[in-house]
Amino acid sequence: MNEPKHKPPAPVEWPEVGEVVVVKVDRILDYGAFCSLQEYAGLTGFVHISQVATSWIKNIRNFVKENQVRAAQVLKIDLQKNQIDLSFTKVTAGVEHRTLEAFKQSKRAQHLMEVLAREQKKPIETVWREVAEPLMEEYDSLYAALQAIAIEGQSACRGISAEWIPFLVGMARKNIEVSEKSVKTLAKIQVPTPTGILSIKKVLSSLKDFPKTNHEINYLGSGKYALKVVAPDFKTAEKALSALEESIVKGIQKEKGLATVERVAK
Repeated sequence: MNEPKHKPPAPVEWPEVGEVVVVKVDRILDYGAFCSLQEYAGLTGFVHISQVATSWIKNIRNFVKENQVRAAQVLKIDLQKNQIDLSFTKVTAGVEHRTLEAFKQSKRAQHLMEVLAREQKKPIETVWREVAEPLMEEYDSLYAALQAIAIEGQSACRGISAEWIPFLVGMARKNIEVSEKSVKTLAKIQVPTPTGILSIKKVLSSLKDFPKTNHEINYLGSGKYALKVVAPDFKTAEKALSALEESIVKGIQKEKGLATVERVAK
């Protein structure tokens, strides 16, 4: 395998074998393609023609194009040769779509941090340290955090100092497309005491601001309650609903009652 004539300096960070990465096709040869890893500065990988497609290939350029952005799986890493072997065939269409979408969202979130820095006349390093990093500690990704802020406003700005909040909320609501996902639970609650109804109201009222997410609790009759949580993505919604369910069950147990939950199909 021929390597690029101008080998980049060894990067600080490397991907892991088996990891799915985002790549851009830089150069196509008859027997494969050189690609730059978009999430790892300075790294170049190679996709052998046998890993370009599962079908027989007569002309590799019918299957891959220069400047094309794809998702590829890391097959092998040789640190001594600064070489990475990649595969397109190991990545399903669904995985590729999710990987590329997450990459686009990540780039979008990074760009908005740069916009925030320019608007507030602050160094990007300051914005990253005081805004981006605290949000990423609270959420699965920076984009997920911005989605939550676009939906919930100030209450979603967790770990951020007050001076940033109004600007961050305004920017998120102006620039982030919100596609809400919801999950539901049916809760059956019983507290067999003279003050059982008051005990149930006490527990459910205590959850008004918990867990700082958009949720609803509606009484259906006969001791049944419908719980619904809305969040930017299913993962966040599921996590919030699980916390809500646990709090209800434990709260009702303290009131000498019983609560059971059953997930409702999406």
